[in-house]
Amino acid sequence: MRVRQLIGLALATLAFAGMSVTGSFAAEEAAPQVSWGDCKYGGGYPVKHSSGYWYCQGGTYNGQRVYGSSGY
Repeated sequence: MRVRQLIGLALATLAFAGMSVTGSFAAEEAAPQVSWGDCKYGGGYPVKHSSGYWYCQGGTYNGQRVYGSSGY
């Protein structure tokens, strides 16, 4: 009986570990983006990089890409 409980606990631990690894990969793939207004409200200012995209410089959202900024 004790062996079954330990096996169940080990499987549950592996399942939770697998979910956390999968979640971290998903977080790395999705680049955080903020709006133009949120960047300014957070204390930063949008800066256009050589890649052609705008990024928030400084403030709360430092380094995050500004979405909807293609026409600015």
